[in-house]
Amino acid sequence: MGLRESVRGGLLDAVAASTRLELAPDADEADLIVVDVCSYAAMDPLVNRRALPLVVLSLLAADRGPSGSFAAEVAARESAVVETAERWCVLRCAAFGEELAWNTRYAMDGQLPTAWQPEGAPWVGVADVVELIGELASLPDRWNAAYDVTGPATVPMREACDLLHGLYGRSLLYVRLDEDVFASSMEQAGFAPVFAARRAGYMVWTTSEQCRSVSPVLAQALGRPPTPLSDYLVRYARYSLDAAG
Repeated sequence: MGLRESVRGGLLDAVAASTRLELAPDADEADLIVVDVCSYAAMDPLVNRRALPLVVLSLLAADRGPSGSFAAEVAARESAVVETAERWCVLRCAAFGEELAWNTRYAMDGQLPTAWQPEGAPWVGVADVVELIGELASLPDRWNAAYDVTGPATVPMREACDLLHGLYGRSLLYVRLDEDVFASSMEQAGFAPVFAARRAGYMVWTTSEQCRSVSPVLAQALGRPPTPLSDYLVRYARYSLDAAG
């Protein structure tokens, strides 16, 4: 519910490819609900008449976000959703690599203007998170808990931009903008002010010092290392560009 456009395509593709999960046509036929409390749009009230288990996609260290920040808003949303559920599992995720890929549709003249901080993030792939949800679905003793979920390594922005050489035939030049400047540029591109502010806040927070540590959760749950950013960034950047027309 409320999935960000930037991760929706990757999540639906991963569910379609999963041997443990399938997309239900509606809530009446579902066995669990995935709720994205990091949505940049206003969240509709959660309707869970059948008291289905909830998987909550949240944000690393959101409870440490300063008052008024998007991280603090996410922490409040997470608490509100969990309070309504008998069975729940919170996945506090690092920045999704698909979010970075989505950002590339606004690259221009060989430059990537962005609010991601230079040190980058332990970018996590949506497909790995979907696989983790599939594992958790069969492990009821692991529910009613929160987990930090990251990729295998922190990748700085300059290195991430180098990975995009395969998309453009050259590396992109990383151009860092302050949070408010980036939000303003999104508004000028036609995004609603609240949406722009939330996305800029997400980018800054997920590449802050509080969110750069690598978690072992995915490796332990999946029995393999998490997928590195280099394996999927160009593919999803191309997908994002095609979707943008």
